[in-house]
Amino acid sequence: MKQVGGQLIEALVAAYPDHVRARLRHEDVPGLDEVLVAGAKWLAATLEDLLSRPFREQRRGPLEVFQEAMRFPTDHLAALGRAPAERDPVAMSALPGDLYDLAPASTQDLGEEVWGRHLAWGAAKAADALRPPPGSAPSGDDR
Repeated sequence: MKQVGGQLIEALVAAYPDHVRARLRHEDVPGLDEVLVAGAKWLAATLEDLLSRPFREQRRGPLEVFQEAMRFPTDHLAALGRAPAERDPVAMSALPGDLYDLAPASTQDLGEEVWGRHLAWGAAKAADALRPPPGSAPSGDDR
């Protein structure tokens, strides 16, 4: 389980700066490099904390954490006075804080490697959910 989580963390953290730059259409934004370093550090630490817990104790998913990491460039762009992006009502409802349309809707938006690692993590989490909780008595109905 830890290996699957570690691989997912690596992939998400590696994808973070390139994803933000691509969403900003590779514009030259003053101070963005420093913001992305801070965001990536926060992302790595937060994912490490989340994914080091047993699956049953993980209260949110890695994509949610990645989406939350968009607050670093969002806050920076707002401080620079940039106008928010035009977004459709569904996106605004799903991710109200994503003022600049930076957050991915799916890890598939981050590339095949990230998506594949997210799927592997999800499969491991699903398999764990099918196991009886530690310390529970067998049901006796093991057909």
